This record gives sequence, structure tokens and C-alpha cells, in this order.
Amino acid sequence: MAFFLDKKGNAQQVEITADIHKEALDAGTNVATLLNRKFAADVDSDKGTPFRQLCASEGLILPGANSFGLRAATMADVLDGKAGYQAAGVTNNSDKGNPFGVAARSLAPVAIIDIVEDLIAKDRVTDEVTFNQMVKQEIAINGDNFIQPVVSYGTTGGPEQAKAQRVSEFSEPSSMLRLSTAERIRSLPAFSMGIEFSDKAQRGLTIDVIAMSIARYVEVERDQRIYSYLSALFSGDGDLVVGAISAVTSSSLDAASTGGVLTHKAWVKFLARNRKKRAITHIICDIDTYLKIEARTGRPGSNNYDPTLARIDPQAVPANMAQITFGGNVKFMIVDSAAEGGPVPADTVWALDANKAVTRVTNSAASYTAAEAFALRRSTVMRWDWSEAVYRSFGDSELTPFDVLTITA
Repeated sequence: MAFFLDKKGNAQQVEITADIHKEALDAGTNVATLLNRKFAADVDSDKGTPFRQLCASEGLILPGANSFGLRAATMADVLDGKAGYQAAGVTNNSDKGNPFGVAARSLAPVAIIDIVEDLIAKDRVTDEVTFNQMVKQEIAINGDNFIQPVVSYGTTGGPEQAKAQRVSEFSEPSSMLRLSTAERIRSLPAFSMGIEFSDKAQRGLTIDVIAMSIARYVEVERDQRIYSYLSALFSGDGDLVVGAISAVTSSSLDAASTGGVLTHKAWVKFLARNRKKRAITHIICDIDTYLKIEARTGRPGSNNYDPTLARIDPQAVPANMAQITFGGNVKFMIVDSAAEGGPVPADTVWALDANKAVTRVTNSAASYTAAEAFALRRSTVMRWDWSEAVYRSFGDSELTPFDVLTITA
């Protein structure tokens, strides 16, 4: 039986069955989080989280969790229900539960995903990790459809038009702030991936090696999906009923910014647009556009001054510097060029405010059936299903968190 070590060093056994996936589904979370919540008060955290200790006790060794000195289990061990006993070198495996080996099989899909996420998270330059930093709100639902509320900010009496007014003592305000919403029913697209193990692979491949292989596949697949998300956010999406973000040209911000050359004046004025409503935190563009931004003309520090000459050089410091939201650094996500399949056209900058721009909805029930089926059946095929969608937090009613700059040719 799976176990973890409590604060006194004693092994606390936990019965893990396929029902753990249904329990996590009903709680609106995943298996790892559910187990960590249930046993957080009892576990010896120095040995790892409850979930990782339970996995390790079943031979499912996760990164940073092998406090038991166990070797990683092969897929044959997991499929036969012998992972924990084989890893520990124990020959008496009579207590495997019912059905046979259900603990290891129940935890295996979650354990592999945990390893995959750990491997991907360590690579901070993947497009997915960068995109995740742009997502402000994460919503988990139990189903394929959800209702997206769209708040109207610009309506009469709305947040952007309502004004405070003087009132006499004990009187009510003559005008109240009004919030109106429109509800849109969305359907989440479904995704799936599977892996089948040959007899030779089952005997020779350990679960960590399998996870490394899946991690590479997931990186490539997710990178492509991130491109489609970015295209929908900026270029519009018929399914989400949103249009494209309108672009501003660099020459409209500075007449000198033409001929494919970006000026410092145009760049700063672009970042300063709508400064009281948003702060641009992330820029998405291809490598050539990034280099044009870096090499923009008139950039401070690019003038050739003779440092040996005496000069009067007082520095201008804006008095409202704390309120200037465009004076700090912005993070760049460099994507493939449009010719190579990237989402952003040449000489184009996509910008957003990560504090309010993007919301992601995930169907927490999507992976339940597949994980439960693997736990209950003696199958050599493992699959993961998921459903998710990314959309503008305020739809088309409030577009200031997004902006697009085109460098005038």
C-alpha cells in the first residue's frame, strides 16, 4: 500500500484506488493537489510533498522526491502492479490491493505529467513558460461549455464614464456606478495525446525516461498551440467572436520613423499610449523586429559624446515617475518569423498588459475518464485528454490591455 512519512518518521499508509481521479474531479482540482491538501498537516515536508512521497513509495520516482533510495520503476513494473515492491527489492508482494496494482496505475498518469511539468518548468525559455506569464486568470470548470461574462466598461454610467458628484448631507448619490455584462456561451476545444508501450519498451524503459520523451513531444506540441492562441488574441477569432486588434504605425507616432526604421520617440510614445489604463508588460515579435527595436535611432546612450569634455548635463526626472507605467523594462517573447510559421507579421509588434489581458479556461474533467481507464484496465496504452481555451478577459468591450505597432516601411 502507498505510504508517506509523518513528522515522527512513521509510515502512514494510504489506500489509492481509481476513485482518486473522481474525488479530485468533484473537488475541482487535480490528484496531486488533492493529496497534498489532505495530508499537508501530517507529512514530513523535508521528505517531499504527500503526493511525491506516495508516488515514490509505489516506485514512481519524481524529481527531488526520492528520499527512499528507490530506483525508478519500469513501465512493466507499473503495468503489473509491482512498481513499489520491485523498486524496494521486496519479494513479498501479496498486498497489491484490488484490482491488481491499482495504486501505481492510478498514480502513474499523474506522476508522468508531474515529471513532464518539472522538466518543462526548468527550461524558462520555452514559449509555453513565457506565455503562461501573460495569463492573468486561470479558471477550471467541470464540462466542455462555459459562460464567459463580458463587462461593458464604456457604457453610459460605466466605470469609465461614471463621475463622483457633490451631495448634501444624508442624501443619496444622484448617479450610481453601473456595471452591465453580456454572457457568451463558449465551447472548449478538446485535445488528446497517447503513448503505447511495446513489450520490449515496458521491460527496458523506466518511468522517468518515458516522461523525458513525452516532455519533448509536449514542448513541441504546446509551442505550436501557443502560436495559435496568440493569433486568436491579436488577429481575431471567429469562434470567440472577437475581431483583430487595430494597429498604430510608427510614422503616426513620429514622422521620422519610416523606411523600416524605428525611432526612440515612436517606441516610447507607443508604450505610453493609454498609460492610465494599462502598462505594457510583454512584447511579442520576430527576431528581426526585436533587433530593430534594440537598434532604434535616438536611443539614449547612443549619442557620441566626448567624456573628457566638461558639460552641463542636468537629468530630467518626471515628478510622477511612480505613476508612469511605460518607463520600466518590458519582457520580449521572440517567435518564429511569419515565413517560418510564426504568428506575428514582419515589422509588427504585439503588446499586452499581463495584469489584465488574458484568461484561460480549462476543463478539469477532461483527463478523468482516460486516467481512470488506465488505472482499472491492464492496458499498455496510456492517454491524456484535456480541453482548454484562451480568450481576451474583456472580449471586444475593452481592448486597451492589447496594442499593435507596425514599423512603417
